[in-house]
Amino acid sequence: MRYQTIASPYWPLGTKVKITYRGKSVIGFVEDFGPAEWAVAQHRVPAILDLSELMMADLTGLRSNVVLVRFEVLEWGSGRVFRSSGTGHDLAMGRS
Repeated sequence: MRYQTIASPYWPLGTKVKITYRGKSVIGFVEDFGPAEWAVAQHRVPAILDLSELMMADLTGLRSNVVLVRFEVLEWGSGRVFRSSGTGHDLAMGRS
């Protein structure tokens, strides 16, 4: 994954997203599909996105981590979408 790569099964490829954790923010682009449905569903709050290891390290101090973040879709991409329903879909679309 490139530094700015975000994986999401629900957002179209090319979507620009701002991720914020404890007052620190990074901006990335959906360039991959994931996490897998089983990975999304295994968390109390569905894991609807995955960041590159370097982006995660900049944001949290650890390359591999599971944390609650805030996200803001800055611009919707025009690429393909992997899934249009499933665990976490409403959360990804801003509906709870």
